[in-house]
Amino acid sequence: MNMKTNILGIDVGSVAISIAVIDKNNKFIQTAYNFHKGQIAQSLANLLKEIDLSTIKAIGYTSSTPKILKYGSQTDTRVAYITAAKFLNPGVNALLIIGAEKFGLVSFNERGEYLNYKPNSSCAAGTGNFLDQQAERLNLDNIKEFSDKALANKREIPLIASRCAVFAKTDLIHVQLAFYAEGNIMRRNSLSILHCHFT
Repeated sequence: MNMKTNILGIDVGSVAISIAVIDKNNKFIQTAYNFHKGQIAQSLANLLKEIDLSTIKAIGYTSSTPKILKYGSQTDTRVAYITAAKFLNPGVNALLIIGAEKFGLVSFNERGEYLNYKPNSSCAAGTGNFLDQQAERLNLDNIKEFSDKALANKREIPLIASRCAVFAKTDLIHVQLAFYAEGNIMRRNSLSILHCHFT
């Protein structure tokens, strides 16, 4: 009996590799994501070790994937994102694609048809990788922890430049130092209060 009914999808970006296995009903069987650190072939091979390749009948990969695969069907990266988004959420009217080097906004019309794509300027390149760097600077384990903390914030959102990654980094460092200084002042005030109570 031929058990090859699944499809393997591969997307290699500038800093990470994503893979997904879906069955004949387009249900996810397995997914994986890993930073390749420039070692694309080895990183992909390591991810594929976790996949039962005997069940794979076809391979698809995005156009951003380097030419290291001998088999498979290539799909334009943007078309892949749009198709996946519309499949998972048929009512989507906009899609923000954020990668490590670039981001862009895909818009759809009222009938759900593709309308246009607006990319970032070259000055703001490094979007996703920039956020990963900031998570590392804050000693956070990963971008998920970074995102969770951002969503949990109840304080006023600091103003951060969004036009240029260099200016954004400068603003982030300034805000981080301001909160650090504020925390030290609060700790000193707390110690002063305790000192007054016990003297």
